[in-house]
Amino acid sequence: MNGMPRPGRLSEHEGRARAGRHLRRLIGNAPNDLCWDHDHHLQGHVHVGERELVVIAPRDEVHEPIVLLAEDWDEACHASSQRAADIVRERAIRVQL
Repeated sequence: MNGMPRPGRLSEHEGRARAGRHLRRLIGNAPNDLCWDHDHHLQGHVHVGERELVVIAPRDEVHEPIVLLAEDWDEACHASSQRAADIVRERAIRVQL
């Protein structure tokens, strides 16, 4: 996804920036160890206390960033497509309003 984004799409940098802001709202501060995957460019990993979180940056303005526990993300990655979608929808960590 390097180069210029298509209309309606976010650049890799923009998607990661949105995901970072979302993560700060969730955990209350900027994570000091957020690192982005070299193969899956919109997938980040961060530790909060003893837990590892996986952050998925959005590709467009329509979708929100997703944050899951690493074990939930691993389960979703190994599930059928429908079950994976259910896991992500049910277990995504959300900001409490």
